[in-house]
Amino acid sequence: MLAEPTAESKTDLFREAREASQILLPAGDSITATSESGSAAVCLRELELEEKRAEREREKRQAEREERKTAREAEERKADWEAQKLAMEFEERRAERDARLKTEQLKLEHENRLVELKARQTKPGDGEGIDGQTPSDPNGAGNLALQTKRFGEMMRHVLPKMPLKSAELPQFFETVEKLYAMYEVPAEVQAKLLIPLFTVQTKSLVNQMSIDDMSKYDELKKFLLTEYKLTPRKYKVRFETAFKNAGKTYTLFAARLRNLLSYYLKSRLVEDYETLIELLISDRLKGSLTQGLLNYILTQEG
Repeated sequence: MLAEPTAESKTDLFREAREASQILLPAGDSITATSESGSAAVCLRELELEEKRAEREREKRQAEREERKTAREAEERKADWEAQKLAMEFEERRAERDARLKTEQLKLEHENRLVELKARQTKPGDGEGIDGQTPSDPNGAGNLALQTKRFGEMMRHVLPKMPLKSAELPQFFETVEKLYAMYEVPAEVQAKLLIPLFTVQTKSLVNQMSIDDMSKYDELKKFLLTEYKLTPRKYKVRFETAFKNAGKTYTLFAARLRNLLSYYLKSRLVEDYETLIELLISDRLKGSLTQGLLNYILTQEG
């Protein structure tokens, strides 16, 4: 197979053909010279066309390289712009969230101050002594603000912080109620001692309550369990779908099941054997209902 002539060899061939066409030949060789001259001209023309094609190919490849470079630079600029845009949006959202949380916290503090102010406006007994003590009320129980202060200092390092997971709320309230009973905390101050333990999100939810409901422990507890969707149906589902984690023992798993079942029974107001039987029969009947009727009953139950 013959090697394809290079550009350099083509140029040499072009020059030789041109020189050959300028040499004077004898008269007897005129026909041969004319034939050779025509062949040289054809060859010269082909070389010129080949050079033009090669030049066009070079220009085309160069244009493609420039186009790819331009497209790549445009993509890089676009990626940088999108990254900057995302960073700005993230900062804006974070600033809005921080501002909203700060506003909600200020609102909650304002509500707490209003509660304390109303408590201070309660008229204490005549002849008030140390810590609100009076001859008729030696323990200072007639003054709500003083009670809140006294039991607040007492329970500050005793009450647990509110858990971040809503599923742990029932256990949190159960622990709080046991501690209240242990330290004989009056019902009037129970809600007031509980509010500082809440998370920022929970405090913002509590702001939706009226001051009267906010000052009642039972109303506060009921409101939060409803807001976090901890309904009797949720307790039942949690009990039925609970599973043992790999790192937990069967003893801990059994204790968790007992707590979940206990929350469900309490939410259904089961107090004795008879109400337990009624609940079991009710749940069994629901399992035999059509889906439409079941959905209606569950909706009515909440």
